[in-house]
Order: sequence, then structure tokens, then C-alpha cells
Amino acid sequence: MLGLGASLVYGGGIDTEINHSILFDGTNDEIDFTTSAFQTALADGNFKLTGSVSIWARVNTTGANGQMWDFAIDSNNRIQLQYKHGDDSFTGTYRAGGANKIANYAPSGTQEGDGNFHHIVVTWDRASENELKLYYDGSLRTTTTLTATLTGDFDDTADGTLGQDGAGGVEFLAGTSFNGNADYNGYLDDFAVYSTVLSSSEVTTLYNSGSSNPGNVNTVGTIIAHWPFNEGTGTTVTDRINSYVGTLGAGANAPTFSTNNAAG
Repeated sequence: MLGLGASLVYGGGIDTEINHSILFDGTNDEIDFTTSAFQTALADGNFKLTGSVSIWARVNTTGANGQMWDFAIDSNNRIQLQYKHGDDSFTGTYRAGGANKIANYAPSGTQEGDGNFHHIVVTWDRASENELKLYYDGSLRTTTTLTATLTGDFDDTADGTLGQDGAGGVEFLAGTSFNGNADYNGYLDDFAVYSTVLSSSEVTTLYNSGSSNPGNVNTVGTIIAHWPFNEGTGTTVTDRINSYVGTLGAGANAPTFSTNNAAG
């Protein structure tokens, strides 16, 4: 079924399209999701206190760390997911006031170049349970206690320029970090953002026995946005819940669409 058209029931309608993912080259590719409307939605949802991000990733053979997504108020207050080359692991980080709390998991086997998409969910609850969790391929793998809350909020003044530059101001990125380090080498698919803490059973629903089903993403939690990356061409990607737009980097900073995808 790889790359074939699919008819999905989505939001009450029938959607026929070709499945795509986004391929990042490991040097400078990026997508910037920073818009005032998306910022407002995150702030209204108390995203710095409770939230979840779901993504499918296929890591290419690389000699470096790779940033899958980075939601930053500033360099000291961020929530992010990164692939770590040194121990072939995935690390979710809740960085509050410059202090990191991490949830790290190194799967058995080799991630780099295995040719498979893996499902990774990071959740955080600073409102009641004070926990940061990382799920990998449908199962909870690690839990870390949170002790501080991000300073500022996600609707603070945005950086104002496309892509990373490490300057002050809010940035929401995929494929690179707030500071432009750890450029990701691999594929990303079905990027979904929630204002609630997904449960284990909801993560299992999204994992769908190892094959992404975009129709599942708005059946769990309180969803803010979902970018399936199925445009296949162009310089923007649009979320299917509230039409928030992500802008691909230009020129050498532009990732590419691929028919390799997480649908199986």
C-alpha cells in the first residue's frame, strides 16, 4: 500500500489522497509552524502545563543527533523530541527555566537505517501528576518526574523570522532545533498535537498495530492540530483540524515530500 491513494473518513467527510511523509536531509531542512493562530490555540489549551505530541519517524543512517520537533518559548523554556545518535535513542525533554527533565528510551535493535517508521508520543502533565512520559511503538517506555513549569507562554511574541535562528521569541519547528542544532536526517509523518495528556489506551489507538491511520488522530484526547504532510508538493503544509499552516524552509532549507509513509 506504500504511497497509494487512500479513502479515509476524516472529520465526517471522505478524503481521497496519496499518502506522503516529509524527508529531511540532515543538514538544514526545516518546517516552521509558528503562526499567531496556532500560538493562541496552544496558550488557550494550557499547553505548557498539559499536552501530547504524536509523530511517526523513520531515521536514516546518520552520524548525528536529529531534532524531530521543538516547541520553544525561548532557549530555556522548550518541549522537544530528539533522536540521539550516540545511544540510538529517543529523548523527550521538558526544559523549564533552563533545567532539563528528560524521558529517554533506547529501543532494542538498530533505529538508524532500519527502513521502518516508528510511533513516538511525548506527554507531559505539570498540572496534577507532574510527569513526562515517552511512548514508543504503542507502549509506555519511560516516565520522569517534573518539578518546574515553563516560564512565559506559547502566545508570547514570536521570533518573526522563518525557521530557526536562536533569537528571542516563540518558535515551533520540525526537522531542526530552536538554535539550529541537531538537524534531523530521516522521515516524519502524521504530526499531531493535543492539549490533553493522552492515556496509554489512546496511544495504542494511534499506534494502530504499527500502521498510521490518519482517521484515528481526532478520536482521542483534545486535538489542536494534525499535519499528515500529504500535500505532495508546494511550500506549505496545512493542519486538518484548524487549518494552521506550516511553512517549509526555502532553497537549501527545504525538506521534500516522499511517498514513503507510516501507513504501511
